[in-house]
Amino acid sequence: MDPAVTSLNNLPESAPAVIIGGGIIGVSTLYHLAKKGVEGAVLVERKQLASGTTWHAAGIVGQLRESSAQTELSKYTARLFTELEVETGQATGYKQNGTLHLALSDIRAEQLRRNHDHAARMKIESQLLGIEEINEIWPLVDTSDVHCGFLVPSNGQVNPLDVTQALAKGAKALGSKIYEHTRAIRILTRNGKVIGVETDKGVIATEKVLLAAGMWSLRFAAEHGVTVPLHAAEHFYILTEAIPDLPRTLPGLVVLEERLYTKEDAGKLLIGGFEARGKAWARDGIPDSFEFDELPFDMEHVEPVLEKFFTRFPALETMGIQTFFNGPESFTPDGRPYIGPAPEMPGLFIAAGMNSNGILNSGGVGLTMAAWMTDGQPPRAVASMLAARAHPFQKNKAYNAERVTEGIGLHWGLHWPGRQIETARGIRRVPLHDRLLSAGALMAERIGWEVPMYFDPANPVWPERASLGWQDWSQRVKEECLAARDQAVLIDQSMYGKLLVQGPDAVRALNRVSGAEMDVAVGTSVYTQFLNGKGGIEADVTVTRIAAEQFMIVTGHPSQIRDQAYIRSHADPAWRFELFDATSAYGLLTIHGPKSRAILQQMSADDLSNEAFAFGAAREIDLAFARVWAIRRSFLGELGYELMVPSEFTVHLHEEIVRVGAAHGLRHAGMFALGACRLEKGFRHFGHDIGEEDTPFETGLGFAVKLSKEDFVGRDVLAKQKATHGAATPHRTVSIMLEHATAEAGPYLIHNEPIFKKGELVGHITSGGWGWRVEAMIGLASLHREAGVTKDWLDEGEFEVQIAGKMHAARVQLGAFYDPSGTIMRG
Repeated sequence: MDPAVTSLNNLPESAPAVIIGGGIIGVSTLYHLAKKGVEGAVLVERKQLASGTTWHAAGIVGQLRESSAQTELSKYTARLFTELEVETGQATGYKQNGTLHLALSDIRAEQLRRNHDHAARMKIESQLLGIEEINEIWPLVDTSDVHCGFLVPSNGQVNPLDVTQALAKGAKALGSKIYEHTRAIRILTRNGKVIGVETDKGVIATEKVLLAAGMWSLRFAAEHGVTVPLHAAEHFYILTEAIPDLPRTLPGLVVLEERLYTKEDAGKLLIGGFEARGKAWARDGIPDSFEFDELPFDMEHVEPVLEKFFTRFPALETMGIQTFFNGPESFTPDGRPYIGPAPEMPGLFIAAGMNSNGILNSGGVGLTMAAWMTDGQPPRAVASMLAARAHPFQKNKAYNAERVTEGIGLHWGLHWPGRQIETARGIRRVPLHDRLLSAGALMAERIGWEVPMYFDPANPVWPERASLGWQDWSQRVKEECLAARDQAVLIDQSMYGKLLVQGPDAVRALNRVSGAEMDVAVGTSVYTQFLNGKGGIEADVTVTRIAAEQFMIVTGHPSQIRDQAYIRSHADPAWRFELFDATSAYGLLTIHGPKSRAILQQMSADDLSNEAFAFGAAREIDLAFARVWAIRRSFLGELGYELMVPSEFTVHLHEEIVRVGAAHGLRHAGMFALGACRLEKGFRHFGHDIGEEDTPFETGLGFAVKLSKEDFVGRDVLAKQKATHGAATPHRTVSIMLEHATAEAGPYLIHNEPIFKKGELVGHITSGGWGWRVEAMIGLASLHREAGVTKDWLDEGEFEVQIAGKMHAARVQLGAFYDPSGTIMRG
């Protein structure tokens, strides 16, 4: 490391922030803290900067990501790399060579056409290429089985070591301090909050710490009771000898179906791959001496990948291979990074688990973490990457080591709706798990839970056919949705988070973060959102007051930890309340459909009539031989009940519901049916249709906000928004239906498809799919119009959705397409 960039080991006694880890993520955050005017922030690194995994990264910089917010952050990274060298005088090696993706199948070709649409919406230049054009740009690749190509000219590549030094130099110039060969021993706390970092060179007092230690993060965090699930895997690539006349402007090449990538590297080709099943590394811990280390090249393990290299690039047969490289990369269980505040320790922030995307994430993540650590919130929505989504069991080292063998392949392989994880399965099971399997449940994995997605007793094997449209399970899902409409369905949602908030100030704690009024009568269920300072949505939950000082929150299983942390972080320390995670204490069975009341009434002496038990009410009732909290709600939009029952009674209750329901046509249903039905009802899904950058008024959820109640997070912003725009906000979530589509042939709405009105881009699809009750392709969409998204404007029509390059006429409306008045649900 350049001594001009690194401070001597005279540690300051205190610092406004301390960063643990000198990879590109930590250094980028230090740089962006300095850019925000934070003077004297400190970074400590156990060895030298970039000596863990950063130094051997391929350095490919892409921009298109799964969401608009993430794409904007990746675009920022690309811009940063073009400006950094000018600012610091330190070369970064950044070249905008572009990236060329090849499709070897119809499904991948459609994905690339959809990516082309998405790129245009995000104002990123891209091109769809035919075989002749691909051969002109990339003559060394075999295109005999290629369908098409997709080129993003503004993508690029960078030298990881150089760009890390440039960021470090920029940070130092603005007053930041970097200490190499300084090991963080532990984070110091008082009353659970960060007060400093102890290193082998001394203690630094601070109230803000960022853990950006890459593959070391899991074990270091676990020693402090913090969950950062990730594990290192071996990653292989080869570097050819110099190739005469190889263009230095050659675009990077990606063949996702073969898990290959390549780029020009100083007149050579660097060619890498991600095996379907990789090798976990350092199961027993990373050696203390690790620094710029290479791992042994396992020729036998990587041989299948090498064969693909040589087949795809025939010229390799006559080229020399200069380097066979193997180095560690860390991957997370779900393939997404962990960033943001650690829910277990106020003052600690996490930025780790980049899944081999550390270089292309570096600018955006550094910008995000610097804003979070100074302003208290990120500049863009990052919900899918939140550190608070991790669950405590995921600290388990064996779990992460097992999952990473598949995670490396999931990172760089063909994806489609319903693709399933195979490793580390069967960890978290609802009480009815075996009963559901016996009924024909096909399970998917969600944060360790085995979740029933659909039921098919005749064929209880998860399909492996890749499709963006009609699926092998579509007929079964249709039957479940129609049963919900005509008879009744039973869904086990016991994996949903259940949080008990109790105490004299429980109502104050909930009112602080909720848009709706929580001080309601006992036996009332309230639908609400937790809100942030911008009025954006941090959680989408139902809250039931089960006693004067007791409230039960039901939330999605990914939000089980996040929502607890959010309540605690916004509560006054003097308030008297406690928050108990009751997820495992209760089963949650939901029954929906016109026969649901008759089924339950046959099992109970309590009056379940609409007059006695109206929509939105909650009541503890006798059901079979159990006592159950029943809540009149249905995410399917039918007459329905959510039944919360102590776990030990769940099997009994299930048996009785199935027995009684048989005469009424009751059948089991899974999450696919729930998802299809909620689209027909226009019910928003947190994480897809609504998130941190969306306010309730923009998403059609203003009915769940009570501005007249005492101060709550985001109230002033929402009050101003309502006063300024009323119902006609410039951004609005709406329901959308294609005029001409079939379930079998599509076209299918999925996510991110652009929407036009009279040729002008006005929005995009946030989620979509086939609606079996309305027999149409439907979805939810986010529209934008400066003058306001009004009913009259929507009623004018002339909307089109772009799907894989083709325009399709669409109908748009504010309300749902199925039972828009809610008569069925409230009947």
